[in-house]
Amino acid sequence: MNTTYKSIIRLFSLLLSLSVLFTSCDSLIPEDLDALGDDVMITTTEISPYLGRKTSYENIVNVSNTSTLPLNFKIVGPRTAAGQEAPELLEKYPVKVWTQSYTGEEKTLEEIESKRKIEYRPILDIQQKNGDIIFWNAGNSSFIKTLPDEGYLFDVEISNSGGRRYSRNLKLMPRKERDYEPSQYDDITGLAKSAFLRPNSLINIYGERTGFITYDVRVYIFQNDKITSPGNSLAISVLDSLGQTIDIQKFKDSNFKDLVHGFNHRFENGKVIYDVVYPMPLVSFPSRYTNSTGNMARLNLRYNRIGRGGFLLEALLSFDFAIYKEGHWEIQIRFNGESPKFENE
Repeated sequence: MNTTYKSIIRLFSLLLSLSVLFTSCDSLIPEDLDALGDDVMITTTEISPYLGRKTSYENIVNVSNTSTLPLNFKIVGPRTAAGQEAPELLEKYPVKVWTQSYTGEEKTLEEIESKRKIEYRPILDIQQKNGDIIFWNAGNSSFIKTLPDEGYLFDVEISNSGGRRYSRNLKLMPRKERDYEPSQYDDITGLAKSAFLRPNSLINIYGERTGFITYDVRVYIFQNDKITSPGNSLAISVLDSLGQTIDIQKFKDSNFKDLVHGFNHRFENGKVIYDVVYPMPLVSFPSRYTNSTGNMARLNLRYNRIGRGGFLLEALLSFDFAIYKEGHWEIQIRFNGESPKFENE
């Protein structure tokens, strides 16, 4: 009986020791690490954004099913093409960031501004979790290298708990500022290729003198530096063939209230003027104020008159544009050689 009892005690002690041993060993086994595949990389290796515009490069990361998500992305080692450090790309500047979605239905400037806030971001930025690269609308060509200079190189670090990889020697070659589109200025040399722009369409606009359809219509976009009041504005004006102002209200069938996404529209000296927010359009989003893709604002000037034979003529001048720089701007439409006819036949 005593022998049996001692055997049971020994067996219990052995089992207890084995249990402690296995528990101890289990605590020494490391937790599973994330997988990071060899084929994870940035697929867009060269970008050429315009200075003064926010440009996003999205869905540019190749990730296979062998990598564990989420991944972390970081820009490292920005440098000139000659190999010198380029800290100007990672210095932080104030930019406006959307905190709510723009719909195109906002009724006031304040409503638009309430959907944005100022944050400090580097000009060359990357979304930490998805790898989207953003070139912010900060900086200018006085200190940022632009084409035809070879620009910059930078690397992107891609990591998770399983390790890190690098997409190396990505190219950044910014283009010079073009404050508006369409633009007559070359984005590499900065020199003007022409003196003026053209409307997108002209329909049923007849000349006052000859009675023929007129096609020589020129568009100028310029910033009015004489206006020093705070805020931003956009004026629309029209000149005849002698350079005299045509009252914009002669385009009587235009929807002046919604001609652009602006506010407090008023008529002054033959022009229509709006208080606005730039850039215009604010985002690439189709609305009543834009073309079908939403990347350009659309200006439609209309008027009707009775033509020959008593037929109703619906006249239209249409111009698609974008303005990226804050300030007081004017779009001026000039009829060259022939002024438009507004009176009935």
